[in-house]
Amino acid sequence: MTIKIGSRTSKLALKQVEIAMNRIGVPSFEIVGVDTAGDRRSRENKVQFDKKNFVEDIDDLLVDRKIDIAIHSAKDMPAVSNLSDLDEIYISNDLAQGDKKYNSRNDILIFRNNEDPVFEKNMKIGTSSLRRKLQSKFFLEATEIVNLNGNVDTRVKKLNDGEYDCIILAKAGCERLELDLNYSELDHLTNISQGSICLRFNKKREEILNLLEPFSDDEMKRKIDECNNFLNLVNADCNSAVAVDYKDEVLQAEVYGKNEYIKFSALNAEEAFIRFKELDGLRLLNEHS
Repeated sequence: MTIKIGSRTSKLALKQVEIAMNRIGVPSFEIVGVDTAGDRRSRENKVQFDKKNFVEDIDDLLVDRKIDIAIHSAKDMPAVSNLSDLDEIYISNDLAQGDKKYNSRNDILIFRNNEDPVFEKNMKIGTSSLRRKLQSKFFLEATEIVNLNGNVDTRVKKLNDGEYDCIILAKAGCERLELDLNYSELDHLTNISQGSICLRFNKKREEILNLLEPFSDDEMKRKIDECNNFLNLVNADCNSAVAVDYKDEVLQAEVYGKNEYIKFSALNAEEAFIRFKELDGLRLLNEHS
């Protein structure tokens, strides 16, 4: 049987299909490329839209059984799914990379070719993420932070064409595309799902469940679920000024206001929510409403 895979059509999305299928050992598959609502909004230079727009059109094909598996970047997955017929497994970044074992959820600060990869406060820095914008403000003391849209190739081209002095991208995606970039690595808190790959499937398709289940990183799924529980408790989404990760069995979070931020750690989502309230995190989140 030839497996039908639903995916976005960017180079990175297609590379992640290849990575996932190689990991699982599926020799014969057909890619059904989807131009999602998120892709269209991104081309229109829109920024403030829910990342579920990158997955819903593909998941609809899954519900209608027009594809067998949907493959997404885990960072694009909504914290809560309203599609009860679907289930998912996660392939974490280190498992996805196989022998390379990059195992990094970090962001990188990319500079133009032949430029010294050292950031200066007055540099024009490009990113579409509110989290990254505020981290640039607080931790890099950047004074000119501007929107940057498009897929990875488009963003790097804009940089090298001189539209920006530097841009921020996820390290994992750039490594998967084997890009030769001039960058420095950032030690900012990102999000638990950055770099992981999500494979969604219809619960009623037992043959697909049997195919995928042995390759599920259940520990990563547990950590992603715990971080998502926290995001749900604080009523945050992908456009919110929040970073939340899970390291060494500790949930770590940062919440960014316009002029200040808070950081805290906890053993679980409920404990993190208590700390969030104690530190007046809701006030900071509401500053961006």
